[in-house]
Amino acid sequence: MGVIRTDTWLEDLIDQPEEICKKIDPAVKNARSYYEYLLFFGMYRPSKISKDIFQQLKQANAWEKINEYYKKYKKLWDGPETKIYILPINGMNRSLIRQTNGKSGVTFKDKMILFLGPTEDQKEWESLFVHEYNHATRMSYMSGDPLNYSLLDSLILEGLAEYAVEQYCGEKYLAPWTRAYSDKVLKRFWKSDFNERLTIKKKDPVHDNLLFGKKFVPTMMGYAIGYKIISEYNKNTIYSFNKMFSTSSEKLVNSNVFND
Repeated sequence: MGVIRTDTWLEDLIDQPEEICKKIDPAVKNARSYYEYLLFFGMYRPSKISKDIFQQLKQANAWEKINEYYKKYKKLWDGPETKIYILPINGMNRSLIRQTNGKSGVTFKDKMILFLGPTEDQKEWESLFVHEYNHATRMSYMSGDPLNYSLLDSLILEGLAEYAVEQYCGEKYLAPWTRAYSDKVLKRFWKSDFNERLTIKKKDPVHDNLLFGKKFVPTMMGYAIGYKIISEYNKNTIYSFNKMFSTSSEKLVNSNVFND
């Protein structure tokens, strides 16, 4: 497994993203729905911009670079074998590009899909890979269907992944949501919206409303709370990612993290 040569697919199918989706998951029953799901995470829309991004990714050897990161972190974390698909990011979504520095992704139990744009600093690509492969490694220790993950599981997944970015790539590469809210604001939303709902399952719409920030919850609040949880845990614990990967979500929460 490792990096799948999606560049060869894109040569012929870049204007047919639903066909790309079928190749990523041949078992998918509704390619349109699957594509719309990936659009949420940053997948390209057919356009001249997307074709230009694809050419820039080829010139920058994106497929080879990502495979180097895979070998590095698989060995470092004793991580799982997984399939990695690289596609252009949605270059027409200026807000997405600005918020993510031109990279995004989504990880499943058996695969990672990375949406890349051109960059002068390839550490940006590494930081995305670290975040998503951290998910893959953590998930390899978690049993059951990801749709049955609890809200707490999701908070820990995101917090652990971004903490890895800080440790392996540096504070410069942290996502903006790690610094978006003061401790006071995090505590307020933890107590008002999160603390009593930690067992909500991912298949419940309320889960994503809290994690991503919808309705009356600020954007990416769940991610920010997860990062705070892991940061506080590591202030008082001997740092070891390999141990944290297999530690239960409940044990990674410092009981005093959101106390006054």
